[in-house]
Amino acid sequence: MKKSLAFTLAEVLITLTVIGVVAALTIPSVIVKTNQQEYRTGFKKAVTVLNQAITMNMAKDDESPKDMENDGDLFDYLKRRMNVINIDTSATNSAFYTADGFRYEVTDNNTECAYSNPCFVMVDVNGDKGPHDVNNGITNSELSDLAQRERVSDMFPIMIIESGAVPYGEVAQKALYKGGD
Repeated sequence: MKKSLAFTLAEVLITLTVIGVVAALTIPSVIVKTNQQEYRTGFKKAVTVLNQAITMNMAKDDESPKDMENDGDLFDYLKRRMNVINIDTSATNSAFYTADGFRYEVTDNNTECAYSNPCFVMVDVNGDKGPHDVNNGITNSELSDLAQRERVSDMFPIMIIESGAVPYGEVAQKALYKGGD
């Protein structure tokens, strides 16, 4: 009797089944981690862009966020030095899109942005792509909810004070400074 060195069909099918089960269990986790890292990277870029806009306004026009007197002033102040490609007129709050695909929404009640009275900007690093629907505008309660969430998503609150833009909330701070979840 001759000895065969090949695998049987049953052995191949069992091996493929095991590989398929392991892939089905691990791929969703890898996709979530990849998306969160993409959101973190976008958030870091958004904070940098906002800080550059504030620095440019301070250097060229000698204006800081503390000089804002009403809601529209902060909106105009930021978009003056950013690469704005579209203004969102459908939102409750003032919002604009930049060339990098980000959506910045300036929340209401932004006057004299200082540490004692910060202003807030919401950034959606995914723009119009999901998972968030941003067409209705961000309310103060939603801003608070986003600041208290436990997981990185595509929307981040940013606090504007006289010296620049800083992350608002624990997750936003961890995403910017520690790179953690």
